Amino acid sequence: MSEFKKTIKQVVATALLSAVVHCMLFGGSRSGKSLIICYAIIVRACKVKSRHLMVRLRFNHIKTSIWMDTLPKVISLCFPELMPSWQARNRSDYVWALPNGSEIWISGLDNADRVEKILGKEYSTIFFNECSQIDYSSIQIALTRLAEKNALKNRAYYDENPPSKSHWSYWQFIKKINPVDSEPLKNPKDYDCMLMNPVDNIENIDESYLEILQSMPEKDRERFEMGQFSDDSDGQAYSSFRREIHVGQTQKIQGTTIIGMDFNVSPMTALITQIIDGVLHVQQEVWIEVGDTYKMCSELHGLGHSGGVVIPDSTGANRKTSGKSDFIILKEAGFTIESTRNPLQRDRVNNTNRLFVANKTIINPMCKKLIGDMEKVVWKNGNLFEGSDKKLTHISDCLGYIQWKMFPINAMSNYNISNQRR
Repeated sequence: MSEFKKTIKQVVATALLSAVVHCMLFGGSRSGKSLIICYAIIVRACKVKSRHLMVRLRFNHIKTSIWMDTLPKVISLCFPELMPSWQARNRSDYVWALPNGSEIWISGLDNADRVEKILGKEYSTIFFNECSQIDYSSIQIALTRLAEKNALKNRAYYDENPPSKSHWSYWQFIKKINPVDSEPLKNPKDYDCMLMNPVDNIENIDESYLEILQSMPEKDRERFEMGQFSDDSDGQAYSSFRREIHVGQTQKIQGTTIIGMDFNVSPMTALITQIIDGVLHVQQEVWIEVGDTYKMCSELHGLGHSGGVVIPDSTGANRKTSGKSDFIILKEAGFTIESTRNPLQRDRVNNTNRLFVANKTIINPMCKKLIGDMEKVVWKNGNLFEGSDKKLTHISDCLGYIQWKMFPINAMSNYNISNQRR
């Protein structure tokens, strides 16, 4: 083996890559992230006959960046004795076969045939190169193949120039929150990350490159020089929400159920609530991935909420499903519709924050989509913004409609629904 000398950051990164199941190296451009991950994978492949995958969103990108640049550079610099075996196995599969029978595959997620080949094999290591470009569902599907049995402990590696704070990688690795259900990670010790920037790799890059980065606009400098996750917003919308205060076990009493509803095709959402002793108890959420008002009515009936009072998005009076407005469909299904008028977004969100400050709302921990909205929805240019997750904002709208009707910002209370304990 050559006398390859790691930078101080690469020494720390090497130890981290071997210590946790999921490890992400993030930071500025040309900081040595991909190189040290490729190095770690080759070391693993040399130890035991095994299979390893390096994947990126687009095959042509990983082919030019890893297959034709970083990987041969690492082999030449760190493992010169392996150079004679450096070759693709055939023209359709980009596989490097090591002398001990180990294989390192590269692939993209932009072609069904390539994805099928990924899913047809098991791996000891999966490296998600530039994971900021890969959606979370694709990551999860690929991870089902991190299942090869041998003497190695299976590992998943990730690298990226950090995107915005709305990206799943920020929530999973920085906040230690599951991006799907917004719950704390079940095994947080299995996830770790490390910041690596160009200045940490100054021994291996031209100083003039740092000058180029420093001449970039401030927003680009933050990402490519300083490795910071960008805040592409004007701030968290539901800034008064605190998981430790406002999420807890809700009560349920005999009496009227109040249902907040937002009309969309994907998703269609509703919240089941009751007002008990002046506090809104959000007991249950209904999330229909693709549906219509008929399907929502059927779901509510099945959950035992027939005859509830619906406080809907006011556009439902005009929005039509199969020739009838959503309001008419709900009334024909036995629900009572409260007259509503959608307030301005800013007023509705301010009212929600006001009620959190006053501890007038408690959310059942099973309402995971709603909790996710509370923590992830932000303002951008004066409007609610969902970031990279287009499913956000809908179910929090349901909460806002209920609160605006039942606890309007200009009055302590405005409800006269019977059978509520006050």
